Amino acid sequence: MTDPKLLSAPLRAWADNILGPLAAVRPLPPGAAPTTVWCLVRGSDNARFHLKTAPSAGAFTRETFAYRHAVPALGPGSAPRLVATSARHLALILTALPGTPLPRARLTEAAQKTVHWRAGMLVAELHQAGRPTTAARREASALLSRLADASTRHIGAAGDQLSAEDRKFVMVLADHLRVLDRLPLGFIHGRGIEAGLRWSGTSRPALQDFDRSRFAPVVVDFVHLAYGLWADRPRVRTAFFDGYGRTLGAEERQALHCLTGLHAVRSLAEGPARADRETGETARTVLDRLRNEVSV
Repeated sequence: MTDPKLLSAPLRAWADNILGPLAAVRPLPPGAAPTTVWCLVRGSDNARFHLKTAPSAGAFTRETFAYRHAVPALGPGSAPRLVATSARHLALILTALPGTPLPRARLTEAAQKTVHWRAGMLVAELHQAGRPTTAARREASALLSRLADASTRHIGAAGDQLSAEDRKFVMVLADHLRVLDRLPLGFIHGRGIEAGLRWSGTSRPALQDFDRSRFAPVVVDFVHLAYGLWADRPRVRTAFFDGYGRTLGAEERQALHCLTGLHAVRSLAEGPARADRETGETARTVLDRLRNEVSV
């Protein structure tokens, strides 16, 4: 069996052809996206690049589209730059970003507010990048219904981690999500925004990992933040939306409430398979919090 940490000979040959002879190749730890990533160092100038192999043709297509048509709107230094792609290998070569993944950066709350204010501006630019085709707009409008439909499967998989009252509550969230149809659409990142951000102490953070990016209701991009950091740091949430340039409308707030609850149930469903007790405890806390908030 081939060691997945080793860059295969065909991929190495392709990278050498694009970049020139490489001085070093090393695998990177898994990040927010389920891709395999290697750091490449070019021999002629020690410039660093990342070679990513996508887990599917769909992920490759989405990320390639994002880097070609949306990411340039973010400006220099705000995201990796696409160097080359290979549909044969489902691979992309990107410039390497400096800095640290934001979840690993040790920041005070004041620093978090500053970073999230700047992140809000960056995400607003992404959401406004490009215009969806008619087909993309139709697919974006149907996304919330698909997420609501998936909740039935997640409730079943969560099993006895959910009480009868929990199941009823989640189904109410799902039903309500299906009728929210006047939500602003945009080009979303699609993964956890915070997990995709890198911070190097410069004027603004940078964003990476676009394999789930697509046109969709922009509120979808805020679920992971509402599920995690914002629950305990409301002033960080306020700073983000100050940078974003607007607050959420009434239907977006309702959608975020519903989507956060459905994300909690999905986490409960997937937690046992990962033997992740902390994930299950967080999901339980989120569900209890939502049930105590104003109902949808």
